[in-house]
Amino acid sequence: MLRRILALLLCLLMLLPAVLAENVPAVQECIYTPGEKTVIRYTLPMMATISLAVYDGEKEVASILNNRKMIAGNHALELDEQFFDGSVSGALTLVLTVDGAQYTAPFTTEGAAAVPNETPVPAPVAAPTEAPAAEPVIVPTEAPAAAVPGAVITPAYESEYHPGHENCYWCTPMDITDEEAVWNMLIAPVKVIDAKQKEQVILYAEPSADSEKIGVVTGASQAVHVLEEMDNGWVKVETYSSSFHDSKVKAWNKFVTGYLKESQLKTYTPRTDYGMVVDKLTQKLYIFKDGALFTTLAVSTGLYNERQPYNETRSGEFLIISRTGDFKSDNLICAKALRFNGGDLLHEVPHVLNADGSKNYKNCEPKLGTRASHGCIRVQRLKNAESINMTWIWNNIKVGTKMVVWEDYQGRQIPVPKDDTPLYYNANGGSNYHSTANCNGVKEKYLPLTAFTYGELDTGDYADLTVCSYCYPPLRKGEIEQINQEHLVSSPGMVPQHLRQED
Repeated sequence: MLRRILALLLCLLMLLPAVLAENVPAVQECIYTPGEKTVIRYTLPMMATISLAVYDGEKEVASILNNRKMIAGNHALELDEQFFDGSVSGALTLVLTVDGAQYTAPFTTEGAAAVPNETPVPAPVAAPTEAPAAEPVIVPTEAPAAAVPGAVITPAYESEYHPGHENCYWCTPMDITDEEAVWNMLIAPVKVIDAKQKEQVILYAEPSADSEKIGVVTGASQAVHVLEEMDNGWVKVETYSSSFHDSKVKAWNKFVTGYLKESQLKTYTPRTDYGMVVDKLTQKLYIFKDGALFTTLAVSTGLYNERQPYNETRSGEFLIISRTGDFKSDNLICAKALRFNGGDLLHEVPHVLNADGSKNYKNCEPKLGTRASHGCIRVQRLKNAESINMTWIWNNIKVGTKMVVWEDYQGRQIPVPKDDTPLYYNANGGSNYHSTANCNGVKEKYLPLTAFTYGELDTGDYADLTVCSYCYPPLRKGEIEQINQEHLVSSPGMVPQHLRQED
């Protein structure tokens, strides 16, 4: 028996270095080749604010990241050929600063001798099977996904808690290809605020109305993720703050964890015929029907600026709560509006009226597929390959349907289509490329369209073709890579909280 105990202790001692390494940040040696892309790899055991720079002795010669908030995991940061632009050469040091502590590795120009690494840096190890222990009541499952190209990330990207709740918006990866998981999430019951659809309740930093006000939640339609039910009548929840220009708390689309009274919540079961996902990363609306992806439409979500940080569309889990119909925003007419979050509505891409009373969409329609609105979600009016548009949504999507908005967090990536993906064009002088041979945007006499492949899109005459505004085929490879590169180092929808609205 004693020998068994000693053997067990010996095994535990052998595992100890790996366990310790998992909980220490690390940066790997990097060899820089002028004229080629550079990949810098580092590991974070938990979410942290980091900086990354190249040093020559004590002198910083190149700043790569500065005070960026990053999630836990193994990171791979790809820099283009011009990033260093001759500013580095020879044997240098790569310095990763994590919450004030520094970790180093050699940074060597190809052909130069490496600088000895004076700071012990543990090698990256496999991700742990369980996340670090959280607060009581929350049972952790797996650690959050790493912010590396292709990583699958959940809406609770910034959360300290990873309870693994079944069919939960916050725990379901933002992966539109997993149709079963997305559908189960879209029809699952939610906890919403028991208040009128334009009312908001305060989220507090502590289970006390005397504590700091850290966010607001919209009544009737916005869901929260319940983390803990307390004996004193309070509940701990997480959500995105639905702060508008006139809200009592100015926390623009901020992910917040706080407290509200359990009596303020009620359970709502959404409809089970349809469900909708709006993804800020792709700027697409995905409609699910009876358990599967039914169709996809182009959208424009909010575009914030320094004077109007509240323009960013608030992410989260919502219900279509009322049918508003047409309304005016300055000189724009927004038709067929469905309310889902206070002042945020889902509506047709706006138009203005010409002198003869006809509708003019030329200002807003070309912006579909990119951020452009004041917070509402603009939806295409032209019929896609399945003859679906905002008019179809107005006629078929009922009050009580769940709609979720996915944040375009750092680390999320748009897959580049395979080279053999079929595309189509009108060989009789057409200027667009299409995703279907029978596009609604082409006159019937030119149908079916002529096929070619995605791999040929940037070659010959195909390179001059533009995206069809009916069927919205995939973006070009270069456009996708540009979006993905931005998401390697930032979360575009996360509004800097120092911004304040214009008085």
